[in-house]
Amino acid sequence: MPTPLSWPDCRNARDIGGLPIVTGGQTRTGALIRSDSLDRLTAEGVAMVRAASVRRIIDLRGLEESREVAHPFATDTEIYRLVPLIDPAREPERDKPAERSLGDIYKSSIVRNARSIVEGLITIADAPDGAVLVHCAVGKDRTGMTVALALSVAGVADEVIAEDYAFSMVGLQADHDLILAAIDDEARRKHIAERMGCKAETILVTLTHARATYGSIEEYLLGFGMTAGQLDRLRTRLIEA
Repeated sequence: MPTPLSWPDCRNARDIGGLPIVTGGQTRTGALIRSDSLDRLTAEGVAMVRAASVRRIIDLRGLEESREVAHPFATDTEIYRLVPLIDPAREPERDKPAERSLGDIYKSSIVRNARSIVEGLITIADAPDGAVLVHCAVGKDRTGMTVALALSVAGVADEVIAEDYAFSMVGLQADHDLILAAIDDEARRKHIAERMGCKAETILVTLTHARATYGSIEEYLLGFGMTAGQLDRLRTRLIEA
């Protein structure tokens, strides 16, 4: 199971170390941390991030989104990198009527935002030694896709990757309940609940779609800008020696 991190006031922070690898061994603890946005962090929370030996913070939010609230590490050029996952130039290509489920949205994003998704994973591979922290707004969708691809490269089984993805609901459930309670229209409430959810099958269909479209996760990464050396560094970073 993932290791939740009690960083005041993050809702969805955890270390993805300790996950089993299909060929034996496990993912390295203290290598990759996933989180919701860090703008909620208290001074104590900021100190805890630094104490966790985080050497690179990768913010997957968009440029305008990142400007809406102050990020506690945005001015630390040694640590912080803004690597938007969504390519705004390609958003007009979205076929929203075809995106009937969250899985459909992810499958579309994997294709449409391929270069920016891979850029985020390259940034993980090229980070200095120490922990890498990846986050978006709530740490579920953009972070979920990025972490799922990284874990697949490390050799973690899809079912285990999906369990980690679904674990986000543990930290986000209380906030989601408040949002849904304020929606009177039943159809809209059901739609919002589906979009805010993180069911295991959502990430399973995403990984299956990526392999069906590109051959393998590795071919996907190599095809959109990652070098063989970076792929090896990403894998090595995540696997416990």
